[in-house]
Amino acid sequence: MSLPTDYQFPAIHDFPPFYTRQPTDTTWQNQALQWSDVILRYARHYRIFTMNLSQVTAPGGSSLFENTRIKRRLSLETLQEVIEFMVQQGTAKWNKDKTHAFLFWRKPDDWADLILQWVNQCGLNNTIVTMYEIAHGELAEGQEFYEMDHDVLLITVQVLVKRGVAQLFKGSEDEDMGVKFTSVKA
Repeated sequence: MSLPTDYQFPAIHDFPPFYTRQPTDTTWQNQALQWSDVILRYARHYRIFTMNLSQVTAPGGSSLFENTRIKRRLSLETLQEVIEFMVQQGTAKWNKDKTHAFLFWRKPDDWADLILQWVNQCGLNNTIVTMYEIAHGELAEGQEFYEMDHDVLLITVQVLVKRGVAQLFKGSEDEDMGVKFTSVKA
């Protein structure tokens, strides 16, 4: 696992105008694309799956959105626009009230492929495993999806259900939900 001090921000992170929404459409599109890239790289490095937008844009909330060296911080409103851009690109999804975003540094289809590979490797075809076992179980240790956020895992499992290779069974609690993998090809 990465140490908090080993992440290097790209040079754009030290560019003061990067923190102010640019008014022209072309420049804004480029800025949103750059923010998207910075966010996804940071999230992948630290294995961040969800983001509370108010929390990370508050003073001292996150070094990702605040550069104290140049005394700049991205506003909540601009971050909301960046996340909306990411949603359109398929690299993020809003929660119901748009206060949190699910970050897809791997898209749900890609996570689904990794989980299917794991199912085959572990011989879990035609068996039921809980959502907890997928994200936190012994068999999942060392997998990229290990300790995945529950909501992102649920989005991923729903991809597998749509593909017809998994069934979802409700449990008494969210993490008790069961998943049966069927017709999974090696």
